[in-house]
Amino acid sequence: MGMRPEKHNMISWAASTLAICMAVYHLLSTQIVLFSHIPFLNIHLAFGLSVVFLQAAERGGRSRYLFLLALILGLLASAYIHAEADELVDREGFPNAVDTAVGLVIVVLVIAASHQAFGPVFPIMALIGVGYAFAGPYLPGAFFHGGVEPVRLIAMLTTDLSGIYGTLLFISATYMVVFLVFGSFIENSGAAKFFIDLPLALFRGKKAGGGYAAVMASALMGMGSGSPVANVVTTGTFTIPLMKRQGFYPHVAGAIEAAASTGGQIMPPVMGAVAFVMAEFTSTPYVKIMGYAAIPAVLYFWTVGLSVHFRAHYRELKAIPVEEIPRLRDILGGWKYFLPIPALVLIMVAGYTPYLAAFWAVLLLAAMMGYEGLDAKFLSSLRHCLDNGGRRAAEFAAGMACIAIFVKIIMATGVGLKLPLLVADYAQGSLLLAYVMTAIASAILGMGVPTVPAYIVVAVIVVPALVKLGAQELPAHFFVLYYSILSALTPPVALAALAGSKLAGANYWKTGWEAIRYGYVAFFVPFLFVYNPALMALGTLPEILLAAAGAFFATTAAAASLQGYFIKRTTLIERLLFFASAVFFTADVVTPTLTPFAIGLVLLVAAIIKQICWPAGLFASKGAGAAPADPTRQ
Repeated sequence: MGMRPEKHNMISWAASTLAICMAVYHLLSTQIVLFSHIPFLNIHLAFGLSVVFLQAAERGGRSRYLFLLALILGLLASAYIHAEADELVDREGFPNAVDTAVGLVIVVLVIAASHQAFGPVFPIMALIGVGYAFAGPYLPGAFFHGGVEPVRLIAMLTTDLSGIYGTLLFISATYMVVFLVFGSFIENSGAAKFFIDLPLALFRGKKAGGGYAAVMASALMGMGSGSPVANVVTTGTFTIPLMKRQGFYPHVAGAIEAAASTGGQIMPPVMGAVAFVMAEFTSTPYVKIMGYAAIPAVLYFWTVGLSVHFRAHYRELKAIPVEEIPRLRDILGGWKYFLPIPALVLIMVAGYTPYLAAFWAVLLLAAMMGYEGLDAKFLSSLRHCLDNGGRRAAEFAAGMACIAIFVKIIMATGVGLKLPLLVADYAQGSLLLAYVMTAIASAILGMGVPTVPAYIVVAVIVVPALVKLGAQELPAHFFVLYYSILSALTPPVALAALAGSKLAGANYWKTGWEAIRYGYVAFFVPFLFVYNPALMALGTLPEILLAAAGAFFATTAAAASLQGYFIKRTTLIERLLFFASAVFFTADVVTPTLTPFAIGLVLLVAAIIKQICWPAGLFASKGAGAAPADPTRQ
């Protein structure tokens, strides 16, 4: 027998109400100290568990009553922690029976909620951690430890007010919530429409207008949102149909949107909220993190945009009729929606905390929405933004708490101190091999889960090993970030490519592999900045300029070689010249000397001169000349 509609609606109403309350509570907490540290984190976790379990019950099915029971148990456990917070501090390490029972309930509920929010990856990690805590005395070599008694383990994770209530939950309760709410306002207010209409108007009448618009709109959306799938769905709804009408194959249109949207997570200022975690881990001011991310982010979007340009001209695509695209003067009234982005940056540059800056950015966006009229439509939009942001924040609270179980056990058992030595041994002292292993681990952990949790796990375990082998800390953290993001782009679990393929009506696998062709720069740029941190603005001005110039020329030449076009379609020799040029420019960035830069420049100039002066001959690549064949096949 199914749940009656009114009961189902009541659960939906309760989930939305709690999500809105969670969003408002954390926004207010940036202005007013409502509770001390532990009660504040406890309320955050209570909100998170409650909303996640209500969402699970909202989906219906036979398990809904179990989720409602989990909701009640979570509220009771949170109430106990809140009431006993001071006493728990006094009896740290000596829990009573009630403490243990409540702690066990919290651990089980956190794992269950994380499974509902993100699937099995984080619960499996938490259970591996618990199993390791018990099995330590029976393990060989570096994995041996004295073991942890069950009561001590539960206290360590919960009622000692560390573990679950540690740094990761603090990051979730401060940085993550307000920026997830801010991202929700960006996506669901008039800002999203302006960010899409602006590039459409700017590239009105251009051959690759839809593709250019996808890249620019995704970069603008990424400044405030940073969720690849949300970015694809928001901008791709408009840009993918336009690209298909221009003549892009469906899988190519979906791939372009997926590649552009994935770049949102490396685009300052928000960077998918992972930058705040990095700032906390590295004790680096957030404004500096934004600065370090700038050159690689610009390189990424430059390369994606250039690849779109080359593809459109190679395929001799048509422009969308100008009467179907908004005029620039008609959409400039929406400029006000861009104000929260510079406001966010300026407030942080002035020395205020990121979450305080996000609060004022949210308030400014809400004011822009209200400027159109304080009517029922405004209230509905405001409710939707808060509801959506609160639900995302609740899921992240559950996920971060679950990861905290794994991280706490790894550090408490001492294996966290041994892992860097183990990684160094497996890498045989080779920093390059250690980076390759890190890239693989980051990509695997990033499959199907948000970037922030995937980044945290790898950063805690592997970055110390990279530093031990000689890597600089900040480039190593950015390296992990990039490869954690790339799983959104590459099969088998490429969520951004999946969303793009659905909107384009294309084959998922073709879309995923094609997306790599546009987002390829994200695969090798991390290796460039870890060997030459000047690419992250960590160096003198001449070093930074030389690194940026080398990377710019390398990515440009690589795009021409991959797409088979520069000024016109390339011959086989020209493609090889562009490829060789990219190799030498890359070598220049890795080992900064003028010789590889000069050789790369000569090869690039030679390829361009051949394009201008020499006709295509016997060495033309497939499709060179006037034939309309696509270099990547349909």
